[in-house]
Amino acid sequence: MSQESLRVNYTERISRFQSAADHHSRLMNWLSIVRLLSLVAIVWFIVLAVKLENPLFYAGSGAMLMLFLFLVKRFNFQKDLRNLNLRIRDLNQKELSCLGHDFREYPDGSEFANPGHAWSHDLDIFGRGSLYQYLNRTSTLRGKALLADALTTEPPDPEAIRSRQQEIADLKERIDFRQTFTARGEMFRESERDLPGIEKWLSTEAYITRRKWLFYVALFSSTMAILIITYAILVPGGGSLLLPLLLFNFAMLSPFFARTNQYQQSISKKHEVLEGYALLLKLIAGTPFENTDLKARAEKAKDGMREVAKLSKLLNIFDHRLNMLLGVIFNGLFLFDFIMLHLLERWKRKNHNKILDWIRISGQTDAMISLSGFAWNHPDFILPRVEVEQEAMELSGLGHPLIRPDKRVDNDLSIEKEQVVIITGANMAGKSTFLRALGINTVLAYTGCPVCATKFSMGFMGLFSSMRTADSLADDESYFLAEIKKLQRIVSRMEEGQPLLILLDEVLKGTNTTDKKRGSVGLIKRSLPYPVKCFIATHDLSLGELEKELPGKVVNYCFESYIRDLKLDFDYTMRKGIATNMNASFLMKQMGIMD
Repeated sequence: MSQESLRVNYTERISRFQSAADHHSRLMNWLSIVRLLSLVAIVWFIVLAVKLENPLFYAGSGAMLMLFLFLVKRFNFQKDLRNLNLRIRDLNQKELSCLGHDFREYPDGSEFANPGHAWSHDLDIFGRGSLYQYLNRTSTLRGKALLADALTTEPPDPEAIRSRQQEIADLKERIDFRQTFTARGEMFRESERDLPGIEKWLSTEAYITRRKWLFYVALFSSTMAILIITYAILVPGGGSLLLPLLLFNFAMLSPFFARTNQYQQSISKKHEVLEGYALLLKLIAGTPFENTDLKARAEKAKDGMREVAKLSKLLNIFDHRLNMLLGVIFNGLFLFDFIMLHLLERWKRKNHNKILDWIRISGQTDAMISLSGFAWNHPDFILPRVEVEQEAMELSGLGHPLIRPDKRVDNDLSIEKEQVVIITGANMAGKSTFLRALGINTVLAYTGCPVCATKFSMGFMGLFSSMRTADSLADDESYFLAEIKKLQRIVSRMEEGQPLLILLDEVLKGTNTTDKKRGSVGLIKRSLPYPVKCFIATHDLSLGELEKELPGKVVNYCFESYIRDLKLDFDYTMRKGIATNMNASFLMKQMGIMD
């Protein structure tokens, strides 16, 4: 599928889901009219029953009440479907914008930014215009966190990469499932306090577990309440028997009232978010996946969707005690608190070790949907080949995925046993962009996504970069010291002996030229005994001499700049060799800074 086909597909889906939403809106209008008529009929039948003293009209009023409740349920059902279709329509409108590289509406993951991370700060993984913002389609808090984790964690082995690739291959074609899942996730409100609240509830124990007899007292009181109410209907004045029962029930509740309130605080008003997760699990369970891992997840989701929905209903009922009138009636007649605590604790005992796993299943699926959507939107990208103990690196048509295709310049690179690639060139010629393109595509490879290249073959290795370092006033740390510390971390990681891809942009920028060269050469020679691929972008052309000193270990590549008709020009194409043109003095003359 081409980019143009994707645009047509999204445009058709916008029209399709708008039409579906309009259809459900029309049904809602008709249901509203019929619902109003049924309400009028209820009142009219009651009036006739009183006026004509005919009990059949009471039966008619009851039938109309049942119809009214049915219509309310159908109205809410149609409203849910209308809102779902409108959400999916909006998702397709956003996808159209994203195809044009306008993805500002998506969350940028800035809360996950960590300047001390091995690569995420240098490669623009988080923040405005970042990779996270570009591919993020998550709708759950757990999904957002797991997506951030996928972009900042090295997989344990190439098999983990291939496993993710297979999941993405299965999910990317299921656009209806992906968008329905995302829309459903957006339709329930989840706060940062919800999951910690559920975790706290799981770790607490209600007093009812050590005083089971309270539940049996509640059953006795409920039975007595039903019998007394029935008696009161049949015998005038029988309702007076409720008073002793009410006094007894409130006397039983009063010693435990504060503890019940404390128990409820950790789980109160969580039924909406749990109902949302139950719907997500239902979507997962009802999808016929082909991938083994997704099938296993769907199998677990089958139990989860029922049990989480059950918990949601129990909590919804339990929250009725917060209503002063209902709380007094339910507790006064049935010892409602004891019954609900017993049912909730019984659910907890059965599912204590499963519920967080069910929520994680939803989050994992949410994160994988983002990665699958990225794969779907980039049919021209290819799956990388990452193998253990492969020394050669073959990159063809490598580009930066966040640069618009019409502006992006792709590059090729082929190295065998060489360990250090020195990239020279003028300012703005493309050195840093190439390093970031290599780094960000490596991160995409880690996640199982296709990469922006026509060929991407490399050995399985870790990733570390030092490209963007800043002062830290809070730590009383200069730019230079911050860079030294990061280089120290790279050397420590390198000395672990595992294959490592190192990306360095202008090493030791905070010192003089002589010291800078000495440090750069020392770092290069220090890396040679280890299984690394080290890319160093630099303005220092003298570093290129290392290719002759260390043949087969060091190789030179460069980006050139050109002055044509008194204008500075770049082709952003990487080629072998050392750069011959620099542009700082020319730019300064052009801007009148120097003669």
